[in-house]
Amino acid sequence: MTIHPARITVAFLLALSPTLIAQSPIPVRELGAIEAISTERVGFVNGVRELADGRVLVNDAGRRRLLLFDEALSSMHVVADTSSAAGTRYGPRATTIISFTGDSTLLVDGVGRAFLVLDPSGATTRVMAAPRPNDVTGMMGSGLGAAASDGKGRLIYRSMIMPTFKAPVVGKPYTPPVIADSAPLIRADFETRAADTIAWVRVARIKVNTMFLPNGGVTLTPVFSPLSIIDDWTVLPDGSVAILRGSDYHLDWIDSNGTRASSPRLPFDWKRLSDDGKVAVIDSARKALEGQAKLGSNAASAAALGPGGHGGGSTIPSGHSMTIMPIGGDDGAPPPQSANKGPMLPVVAELVEPSDLPDYYPPILQSGEMRADFNGNVWILPATTAQAGRGLVYDIVNRQGVLVERVRLPLGRALEGFGHDGAVYMTSHGSDGARLEKARVQR
Repeated sequence: MTIHPARITVAFLLALSPTLIAQSPIPVRELGAIEAISTERVGFVNGVRELADGRVLVNDAGRRRLLLFDEALSSMHVVADTSSAAGTRYGPRATTIISFTGDSTLLVDGVGRAFLVLDPSGATTRVMAAPRPNDVTGMMGSGLGAAASDGKGRLIYRSMIMPTFKAPVVGKPYTPPVIADSAPLIRADFETRAADTIAWVRVARIKVNTMFLPNGGVTLTPVFSPLSIIDDWTVLPDGSVAILRGSDYHLDWIDSNGTRASSPRLPFDWKRLSDDGKVAVIDSARKALEGQAKLGSNAASAAALGPGGHGGGSTIPSGHSMTIMPIGGDDGAPPPQSANKGPMLPVVAELVEPSDLPDYYPPILQSGEMRADFNGNVWILPATTAQAGRGLVYDIVNRQGVLVERVRLPLGRALEGFGHDGAVYMTSHGSDGARLEKARVQR
């Protein structure tokens, strides 16, 4: 059975905390019968958009193509792919789509650092430059959260604070870079080209180990945590933004006009992580990573990086380091030379010490998993999903910040998007590949 690569990390982290049990009177609803199954197999899906007439635009990022299905998912045509015969070229890297004004859609062009504007038929009508071109690459995956339009043509997305990597200077102390534990949510206006920060979200803290080399250079190695207190966010259909605060499991809201509000804490079964439990988490994570390294699989790297190949939450990328050669001292002399080329790049990511883990299991384990349906309800995948073995269970929170119900997906399904009248789109995975499915929440 083929496992959806975007959810392997989530399943792995859920397995680290098998004793978690969510106890709440909130009802758990099942999805109704599958209404439609795509006749076409798909790869890794990173973006599903239902149009006003019921047709469905699907970004098959795994196979680098954009597909437009009919309402029944029984027929489709290729909107964009990598061949020269296609009306729109997909590009050399997996990317994503962004819902724009009306039924128009943006296809993110990471190479050109721009956006292709597609009409409802999937044809490219124009190319728009990004207000901040350097941010485009981060939008290509969903690990940072899915970029979206706020209904006024403004783009909302999560950016990153990049550390400064300075070369060591011979004879002077070296200060290693610090990786920020927060990131800005940006609202960008295509008309004015202005971009402003509307909020900050907490991201996984990554430490940096520094090894000094005999020639005066340094090797910097990131150290990851399998559990971190992080935030997540999503854009609602009315253009407002919901931000989930992982420190206490509540939602902050930002309306499209800038009005801000916070709703009370959501029910969550907080479980303390003992010292022995922290050791067990690190041991389990290390064994799992070592097992992936032995397989030498590209799928393991994709799974660890999360949707679209971009980490952003409590994910553990493959091990890697950076070696920086020194520059000369104040006397103008060249730096000392050495045959030492630096240590071998680690195959397995380095993990933090158990004492660095939080004292409680975090409410969410990976960013980019929170979504909003067409009714303005926020779907959150909590860490305490006790029924994960029978299918992932989402907390459904209404616009007032109230947890109104929980919804369980069928076993082996991954949530991909929503449609009108309560439609839920998923991918199912079997021996013959993945297919898109449509169902609705039972009422």
